[in-house]
Amino acid sequence: MRDILKRLSKMVVGYGAIQWAGPLLSFLLFPIITRILDVSDYGTADVILALAAGMAMLATFAQPNALSTHFNDQPNINWKRQVVGGSLLISLTISVLLGASLVVVAPTLAQVYLKKPEYTWLLQVIGASLVCGACASVVTATAQAQLRVRWGMALSLTTVLTTVAGNVLLVLVLRLGGPGLVLTSVLTACSVSVVGLILVRKQIAWPNPAIIRILFISGLTILPAFISSWALQLADRFFLLHYLSGDVLTSMGYYATANRIASLLGVAMAPLYAAWTPLALAMQHEAAAKQRHADMSRYLIAIVLVAALGLGLFSTEILLVLARPTYLPAAPYVGFLAYVQVFSAFGTVLATGALAAKQLTSWSGAVIIGAIVNLFLNYLLIPIYGVWGATISTVVSYGVPQVFLYFWLRNRYPVPYPVGRLLSALGVQILLLTIGILLPPLNFPIRILIKLLLMASLVFALFRVELITKFEAQQGWLFIRNQWHLRFG
Repeated sequence: MRDILKRLSKMVVGYGAIQWAGPLLSFLLFPIITRILDVSDYGTADVILALAAGMAMLATFAQPNALSTHFNDQPNINWKRQVVGGSLLISLTISVLLGASLVVVAPTLAQVYLKKPEYTWLLQVIGASLVCGACASVVTATAQAQLRVRWGMALSLTTVLTTVAGNVLLVLVLRLGGPGLVLTSVLTACSVSVVGLILVRKQIAWPNPAIIRILFISGLTILPAFISSWALQLADRFFLLHYLSGDVLTSMGYYATANRIASLLGVAMAPLYAAWTPLALAMQHEAAAKQRHADMSRYLIAIVLVAALGLGLFSTEILLVLARPTYLPAAPYVGFLAYVQVFSAFGTVLATGALAAKQLTSWSGAVIIGAIVNLFLNYLLIPIYGVWGATISTVVSYGVPQVFLYFWLRNRYPVPYPVGRLLSALGVQILLLTIGILLPPLNFPIRILIKLLLMASLVFALFRVELITKFEAQQGWLFIRNQWHLRFG
């Protein structure tokens, strides 16, 4: 365990932080932004960013994952350089074509999709910058595959500086509102792509046709999973736009705010996820690799269950700190949307196993099934229950792919996951969250004390069901303490 922690912590500090820096800064700026933007403006920005995320996902053509899958297929340097070059060539070609198409159809999208023709220019900027986003994704994947900690730190610093500068200048100073949030994400992608290309320039070689074919087929195989993943995360915005009545953008602003608070857990875990995947693939041929997969599933689930319970119990208090009172109606959705991160934690471990076993079709198939369930539930529930329908649809749909992928991988890449213990811990957590939600109005100190007791009860239960053992907790504490003394004396 200590060896894994040592290797993992080093990588988390470096390139894993790429996934963490920008989103964390967005949270730090969230209290300021919500005091400038009203709820409907925030909802508008969320809708535009949902569209931008879908276009960016198509533009990369799943090449970051294709690169990670095939980077270590051969040990020679020339192979690895050609894999990087091939991924860049494919993603840049597709992003240029797709971006040009978006620029052309932007007026129609602004009128039909947003019902705001004044945002045509913003959609055209998104289209013109798709090439930057695709490039940034591939160079980031290259830094991760190379296990270059300093490169990761440089990309993280770039993300931090650009995100701060963009939000301060565009949102706080120029008061561009929702468009300012969108333009900040565009500037960040462009900055990371430039810095990343400078860092990895010597790791790029012109690929031979065979490597291009391998990467293209892998991307084509994985892409449906990426499209489905986008649908899982963001397709409900389209249903909400169509079916909600009244002040639609305000309701969507509440939903976007709840998703933002719930995703705080995903932001906190992103460096660990980003570091674990390349590390697990690098040691996939070691004798104890599968047992390490099983152990990591326990550690990740234990962490996210505790954090998800905290978000659900203290959602009102969090919103009181981070936003204006007008955002408080978002609080009830937070605890349920946090289960997305619980399922994502187990999904990270399962997806890494699928990559190691080259079971890309199984991975894609599982996510596609989840997306189909999501679309069906959105269609069924949102017209009746509105935002609650979207919440239920999202949570259920994130659990479905993990179930299918687990059963599909059992024979192809058997890992001794402690399913019984995982489900027992999940059941206890759901019970404690339900108790917290059903608490009657109480004085502030009493309410906080009861919620803290519920949190402590979950920690006790995790040890009771042996999701985490006392020995592992002691080893983890000793490791953290030793690392602290080494770095800070």
